[in-house]
Amino acid sequence: MLKRRVVLQGALAGALVSGCSSGPPARTPVDPDNPFKAALDKPVEVLAGDEYGGFGAAAYRKKHSSATVKPTVTAQLRDLLLPRFAAGSPPDVVLNTGDGKLELGRLVREGQLSDLRPLLNAPAWDNADVTVKDVVLPGMLDAGRYDGTLRTVNYVATVYGLWYSAALFQRFGWDVPRTWPELLALGTEMKAAGLGPFIHAGAHPYYLLEMVLTLAAKTGGHDVLKRIDNLEDGAWKDESVTRAVSAAGELARRGLIAPGSAEYDHLTSQKRFLASKAGLLPCGNWLENEMKSLIPPNFALTMIGVPPLDGSSALTRGLHVEATAPLLVPAKATNEAGGFEYLRAMLSKDVATQVTEEANQLTIVRGAADGLEIGTALRSARDLLSAAGDQVITWYFADWYPEFATAVAAATGQYIAGGLQLSEWTARVQSAADRLKQDKAITKYHRD
Repeated sequence: MLKRRVVLQGALAGALVSGCSSGPPARTPVDPDNPFKAALDKPVEVLAGDEYGGFGAAAYRKKHSSATVKPTVTAQLRDLLLPRFAAGSPPDVVLNTGDGKLELGRLVREGQLSDLRPLLNAPAWDNADVTVKDVVLPGMLDAGRYDGTLRTVNYVATVYGLWYSAALFQRFGWDVPRTWPELLALGTEMKAAGLGPFIHAGAHPYYLLEMVLTLAAKTGGHDVLKRIDNLEDGAWKDESVTRAVSAAGELARRGLIAPGSAEYDHLTSQKRFLASKAGLLPCGNWLENEMKSLIPPNFALTMIGVPPLDGSSALTRGLHVEATAPLLVPAKATNEAGGFEYLRAMLSKDVATQVTEEANQLTIVRGAADGLEIGTALRSARDLLSAAGDQVITWYFADWYPEFATAVAAATGQYIAGGLQLSEWTARVQSAADRLKQDKAITKYHRD
């Protein structure tokens, strides 16, 4: 059974040499500049779905002047790579992003991806006194673990929250809400000002479910979502979950949802928000890149975290962050050691800073975006991520069981729109989880 588990990282791969008979064997000293003993006369081939996947090339060549690194950016990863994996001649590194990305679960089952745990205990690229795992933000490696083994390093930290216009708030003298009751009170003020306070993409109700799950974890802690991920009996009936769903429903019951939201797709809801037809929008921090040409001057696009229900929340700084953009090294790569070395370069502060500056993306590298001159949108997401610390909120069932997640999102959208009672929502979602758990035809996953 394929499982993802959070486990202690393995030791850095390296040959052991025999010691004297009275003592333990000694490790071969690790070269901090080339810990994987990559053959620097071999080229490193990188295939990436986004341009920033090649940003490590310059750092690699700077440290290893005799090396050749060949990054290629393509929107057709799947079409190019599947034949190469089948033929046993894949590239050395892949950034698996874009519409043509690969199905990673299949590659894991086929033994096509290298075990990346040795990377974690290697010296960091730009500081040999710490290891690679020390430079990564808390909890950001878990998304790449399969059956306890790290197969991908998910490079981008995608932050979720509620967006608003700081300029609009300043014009009306509105304060940023710190709790859910304050958010409801703000919504009433927005409605009085002629705005649809809260707008969302009803055609994609996962945005609502995302907000509900974040609120549930802030209320009850990390274990609430771990039980959901692990399909534990009654997980969706947890009081933290029902309170979160009910709180989201309060937006509709008070008439604080912008008219038409139930039918909008994501682009329509975002356009209306940017036209100041609504005051708050739930979305991830890709919003700025996706809508860049439509953001009005001086709009001051800014993100806040979902406010907790009250002051007794378990995770007051809790923030939903999804590690995306998997970097991987194929097991049959011609230059596997060079691939590991390239990932080490990508996890350097200099390269991660370049990704933030040029691609407008936050990465999993600690402090890489600190002090940068960036816009209000990315800056606010960065500051939320920094403040969250070990209260980063994650879940995996939506990736593991996408059909189930779609059904839960649909039920949530229906509840918010007034088509279900709370008890009906809970019964429907829990029953769907129970059926999934009992379906032996579906591979189950586990989160520790």
